[in-house]
Amino acid sequence: MVSIAILINISAVIVCFSYVAYCIFHGGYYGKKQWYRWRTKQENPRTFYFTVIIFFLVGLFNLVTSFIDLR
Repeated sequence: MVSIAILINISAVIVCFSYVAYCIFHGGYYGKKQWYRWRTKQENPRTFYFTVIIFFLVGLFNLVTSFIDLR
């Protein structure tokens, strides 16, 4: 039987990976500097890659912990 915590974890994985794919596909991210707005990869390349890597690592961590909990 799959617990509720694992289902929530898997849904967080889907959200993180979907956001990473959306950012890469559209070439930007939603961030704040002065105001919350869409920033392109050309405006802030380091922050773009930092955001993509952090969200990817959070999703990967949640995925790994979900599989560890299933064992």
